[in-house]
Amino acid sequence: MKLGIIGYGAIGSFVARSIKDGLLKKYNVSLVFDLDEEKLEKAKKDGFKTTNSFEEFLNENLDMVMESASQKAAKLYLPDLLKKGLRVLVMSGGVFSDMAFKKKIDELAEEYDAKVYVPSGAISGLDGIEAMKFAGELSVLLETRKNPRSLGRSDESPVLIFEGGAKEAAEKFPKNINVAMALALATEHPENVKVRIISDPNVHTNTHTIVAEGKSGKMKITVENVPFPENPKTSFLAALSALQILKKITQNFIIGG
Repeated sequence: MKLGIIGYGAIGSFVARSIKDGLLKKYNVSLVFDLDEEKLEKAKKDGFKTTNSFEEFLNENLDMVMESASQKAAKLYLPDLLKKGLRVLVMSGGVFSDMAFKKKIDELAEEYDAKVYVPSGAISGLDGIEAMKFAGELSVLLETRKNPRSLGRSDESPVLIFEGGAKEAAEKFPKNINVAMALALATEHPENVKVRIISDPNVHTNTHTIVAEGKSGKMKITVENVPFPENPKTSFLAALSALQILKKITQNFIIGG
């Protein structure tokens, strides 16, 4: 599988190096696209072919693309990628808080026989939530606790900095809370997902607690994530979830969702 990567930040570079080191043997990184020349230089030093031209990237012979840049980049480039019939892994899942954009992407994917993948990111249990929804609508609460440093704050005691819907959370915290939109997409009813974000100097992991309730029962999951070394605003598990979904795409024997 010839993989193109948009955005050579913490996650993009981790995935690229992991593939180069043989962790995903059915992939090779064909091209890295970024507008940041420093990141492109880093990619070149890591041994990858690079470009700062999206047109050149789009014309590359690729089987799959991973977007790991930003919600802005996802919104800008995803439509053209789908028109090429490509499979696209979207790390910036918060982009789908724009329901009109989500609808457009659904239509393009169907028209051009393309695929869009949104990984579980820094949480787990999305397969269970997707199963629960077949019994009817769910109510979901996501409580996220992060150290103030990872939120760009300096609180000396726990502070509730956000309480509201998943859509608003993804828009207000685009680099911190893509998990809220992943949950919303899994339930298919974003309005039923409530989010609380707490800045807590007493925690040193990015902690997400999910409580989902529906006709089939109740599920509670707590995930304590180590912050990503190169970017404390995200969790190491988010990068690992990208590897997991890339591997699953090429497997014949699939476990879980």
